[in-house]
Amino acid sequence: MAGRILELDAKQWAAVTAEARDGGGTTAVGTALAEHLGAPVRATLVSTSGSSGTVTRLTMVGDKVLLVIQVIAERDGETFLAPGAELRFATVDDLWPALTAALPPFEALRAPASAARVAPQGQPQTDGPVLDRAELVRLLDDEQANLQVSVEAWGTSAAPQVVWPRLWSVVDGKLLDVRTDDGALAPVERPAGSVAAELQWALAGAVDATTPSPGTTGNDGTDGTTGTEGEAGR
Repeated sequence: MAGRILELDAKQWAAVTAEARDGGGTTAVGTALAEHLGAPVRATLVSTSGSSGTVTRLTMVGDKVLLVIQVIAERDGETFLAPGAELRFATVDDLWPALTAALPPFEALRAPASAARVAPQGQPQTDGPVLDRAELVRLLDDEQANLQVSVEAWGTSAAPQVVWPRLWSVVDGKLLDVRTDDGALAPVERPAGSVAAELQWALAGAVDATTPSPGTTGNDGTDGTTGTEGEAGR
């Protein structure tokens, strides 16, 4: 089903999710969704720009990727997920082109990993300076878009083994990697392509974390790092 894109209205989405929870088997879409409900590698991306936004849930089973994209709506001052969903089926190799449709239309966020210089450890190179608080306040007032990313590695326990969180912001067309330093926000300017590169790196780490190694798997099927935060979130 790789490359397929499905637009489901509220009634269709409710039906396919109900089928998936029952194990699938009735339709190809319901069966595929059922397979991904317990995916070992999962990610959630929440993006906003102005008054629009999306929540994208990414699951990976082997080399098969499913993206479930829902629009963030607002009514009477309250935000909620609009009924229905867009399903995008992809493979690991074409994941980024499929995912960019759900991101705000800024090159800083949508650029491919190849656009960023990469450090020897495999993480995108940090180039820009850490900003002082006054500059941070000014920038956040002028924010054009933001993206929250959380990549999770799931074993057999009730909680993810490892979590890689990340917060990105776009201001004046520039990409900011918003981290914390002793509890204070410490945004750093990063090159376009860093979002894709770090997502790629975190997903690879989640795959490694959920692939058992002989002699290192715990009794519960985990690798002993349950609930820890991955390097991408430090």
